[in-house]
Amino acid sequence: YLAHLINVYVSIAGDWLQGPYVYYLYSTYGFGKGDIGQLFIAGFGSSMLFGTIVGSLADKQGRKRACITYCITYILSCITKHSPEYRILMIGRVLGGIATSLLFSAFESWLVAEHNKRGFEQQWLSLTFSKAIFLGNGLIAILSGLFGNLLVDSLSLGPVAPFDAAACFLAIGMAIIFSSWTENFGDPSENKDLLTQFRGAAIAIASGRVQYFTLNSMH
Repeated sequence: YLAHLINVYVSIAGDWLQGPYVYYLYSTYGFGKGDIGQLFIAGFGSSMLFGTIVGSLADKQGRKRACITYCITYILSCITKHSPEYRILMIGRVLGGIATSLLFSAFESWLVAEHNKRGFEQQWLSLTFSKAIFLGNGLIAILSGLFGNLLVDSLSLGPVAPFDAAACFLAIGMAIIFSSWTENFGDPSENKDLLTQFRGAAIAIASGRVQYFTLNSMH
């Protein structure tokens, strides 16, 4: 559990380091609000699209492999931030969206499967998730923000420095995963084809919208 938590913190730090400086970096390259907005939409759209299939792919190809793919994909996204070319930055946003989908699916799936495989107590799983949420989304976010500010403002390394630091953290996380994690897979009987997954996702989105508008109409 300690090794998993450490790796989760390192991986999440690679994500949190980038957030505060994405817009700032694009603006320093001379892009206006419209172009920057399109870049952000591409990232969110990529995450929405691939988020419906990454879970199934991780189950089939292996959760450890999916987590390594997250690190590689996000490192490539960080590298694109060195280019002022709009098309390169767009590719980076798409890669970032894919990585985000993997971050919030593959890591948890691997942990649950590994926990059950080793026959650990269920309360340990709840404790691990609570620590990951508190430290990963709280303390790590704060520390990452302070570290990013140190790189950009105090050390004057420029707006791309947090992305380089994030790539380093992701490389460390990938090394930990590669060297210390075992592979696990999902239940083959529960795997569905991509068309079925997209259909289920569309139904879930549509039903969510119906419930949203129904609740608003009641108020």
